[in-house]
Amino acid sequence: MSEELEKLKSIGAQKIYEDTHIPVLHVKAILGHNFDSLQRVQFVGFISILEKEYHIDLTSLKSAGIAYFDDKEASSLDEGLLVAPQKKNKANTIYMIIVIVIFLIVMMYQSGFFGEEKVKEQVVDDVLIQKVQESIRPVNTLEDLNITVDNNITNEDNSTQKILEPIEDVEAVVKSFKIVTKSKVWLGYIDVQTNKKNQKTFKGEIQLDPEKKWLLILGHGYIKMFINGEEVTIKSKNNIRYLYEDGSVKAISLSEFKRLNRGSKW
Repeated sequence: MSEELEKLKSIGAQKIYEDTHIPVLHVKAILGHNFDSLQRVQFVGFISILEKEYHIDLTSLKSAGIAYFDDKEASSLDEGLLVAPQKKNKANTIYMIIVIVIFLIVMMYQSGFFGEEKVKEQVVDDVLIQKVQESIRPVNTLEDLNITVDNNITNEDNSTQKILEPIEDVEAVVKSFKIVTKSKVWLGYIDVQTNKKNQKTFKGEIQLDPEKKWLLILGHGYIKMFINGEEVTIKSKNNIRYLYEDGSVKAISLSEFKRLNRGSKW
């Protein structure tokens, strides 16, 4: 038996719980090499907490636990996950308003609403018709909403009126991604593109780049995620592997995790 394990046993499970918030039953299971009641990531997270708290090296204990879980690895997922809803597209309402405004302004000019004498014969320029048709095409970019239509209608004083002024840009959605927990939890997070791995034991919140694709492993599933301001609540003991991509997050199996992590479990 290693000196480090002897040191932990001399401290006692109750005192370790008070120092680290690791449940007493889990502490006793680790000290007694009884890993059946633990999940793999829970075990790895607890070992990291113990090493950090008491400044000891538990490599041999960690290796024994990982060997145990390699023989008993399960990839089933018990619970699903609510995906953060996307913001509703307001573009349809906006471009319909544009068409209505253009129509009303043209009708007011023809009826002499602005003080000019009614034009006896008014021919709507083909350019106006083309611009109106273009204004109701599908909106792909914010720039598409800045539609300026010039209607060269010649009055008796040969003045040219501008029909429609540019519309203000639609407010852009600010992307964000953060994880919040009220209890201490171990988090492993991997940048899928670069395969850079990070781990952290924290309580409170952590911000991640919302533009990246992340693989996530959690010591427990009692957390909240906030994606572009939308709250996703997770309450699970077994769903500990997740994929974040393009403003949504979902639970994934071990095999999917390994595929995205270049064949590695961590």
